[in-house]
Amino acid sequence: MTTCIICHLGIIEGVDSSQDCPNGHLAHIDCLKEWLLHSSNCPLCREPYPDQVLNQFKEFINQKETEKQAAIENELKQEEMKKMEQVASKITFLKFLESIEILINEQEFEYALSRLDLHNNGSNSIQWEHDILFLKGKINYIRGRYDLAINQLFKLVKEKYDYPEGFLYLGKAYEALGLDDKAQWAYERVK
Repeated sequence: MTTCIICHLGIIEGVDSSQDCPNGHLAHIDCLKEWLLHSSNCPLCREPYPDQVLNQFKEFINQKETEKQAAIENELKQEEMKKMEQVASKITFLKFLESIEILINEQEFEYALSRLDLHNNGSNSIQWEHDILFLKGKINYIRGRYDLAINQLFKLVKEKYDYPEGFLYLGKAYEALGLDDKAQWAYERVK
């Protein structure tokens, strides 16, 4: 019994459809279809299949190429949509931060803190978490809750050492509590 050069299973004469290369190497028709998607040469001897053999599978190969191209285009669209969603999310977050700054300027501290707490639960970015921690610390400093400000700002600068505004408000909070040596330490790191 002859075996298929692609799947290595037997080719049953009169039952299985097969095709051979110019050197007589047989392959199941279905195996050959899949092989021709990758190469037009015999997998065993590397001899090119004649045009009459390739033409039998032209429609199948074209269909598979079309499907492959459609899958690539779909994947590119998905990536583009993901990028657009990320940009939209960043813009939304920046607008949110802007609204918090407005609340701070209007001295609506409790409302600003409650909005920050709500937003922090759904935050999906470490940078956003840092910005939220900073604003909480800043609000608590402004409203005279230096202990809370120090707690939040120290947590921030411990996680993100290069956050100058965090060190600035941390220094101000230490200074307000009369901890001048710690304030000096924080101020030195503002730069």
